[in-house]
Amino acid sequence: MQRVKTYLALGDSMSIDDYTGVRGGGAVNQFLQTLGKNWALDDRTFDGCLMAAVPENGRGDLITLTIGGNDLLWNRDKYLREGIDDFQREHAELLAKIRRENPPALFIVGDIYEPALPLSNAELRGLSAANAAIHKNSEQVQAVVAPIHDTFQGRSHEFLCLAIEPTLLGASAIAKLFADAYQRNHRQS
Repeated sequence: MQRVKTYLALGDSMSIDDYTGVRGGGAVNQFLQTLGKNWALDDRTFDGCLMAAVPENGRGDLITLTIGGNDLLWNRDKYLREGIDDFQREHAELLAKIRRENPPALFIVGDIYEPALPLSNAELRGLSAANAAIHKNSEQVQAVVAPIHDTFQGRSHEFLCLAIEPTLLGASAIAKLFADAYQRNHRQS
């Protein structure tokens, strides 16, 4: 009999069911369905989650993390004025703490899509810099990046509602990115 493995889901509304209109329609729940029977879900995602609020003590064989968009929104003026060094540092520290608790886990980290709102050139540069930091930080902890930004590019009308929340189609796209990363990188045990 195979042991039950734990899928630890961390992060913000990019992962939750709330805006999809379907119970179980969020990225985490859709991805869980692709994993099969021997997986238990520890879902610690929630709407409005900021990096400082991500639980760092969870344990899993597989971890997904969607985080950073709310931090960019809440600290927009600071990041536009001072750059994203603090964002990069806080994100790197969070990933390092999660990895220390879960050394052998497959760790999948999503980057951040553009909202369906007009962004200034400075905001676009800031988002690009934040995503570059996410990619660099993920590499530092041997996490796989789910390229949510590129996948959502030009598709916000179908992938987002309320200008910033994933629709059922958006959540499906994120779940597929998680599943693709899992298929390419999972370790047989």
